[in-house]
Amino acid sequence: MKNLLTAFMLMLAGNSFAQTAADTLVVTTQPQMHCQGCENKIKNNIRFVKGTKQISTSLEEQKVTIVYNSKKANYDDFVAAFKKIGYEIKKK
Repeated sequence: MKNLLTAFMLMLAGNSFAQTAADTLVVTTQPQMHCQGCENKIKNNIRFVKGTKQISTSLEEQKVTIVYNSKKANYDDFVAAFKKIGYEIKKK
């Protein structure tokens, strides 16, 4: 019983830590995305920023949403990654 309680406490602690380490960044790009190719270019390159967990794009809303581990990456890392592929970003 004691081992079960210990395992449960460790699981709760692990889940709490995982949730606090994630952050979400929503940006717009310049130049604007205008096609599926633009979206694919962003998704296929920005995913290599260390700590990136998920990327979604919206042509209609002209936004890119990035979920990442804030202990491994920060806003400046994404600015640099977007710059490498010809985009500037601005927080939305």
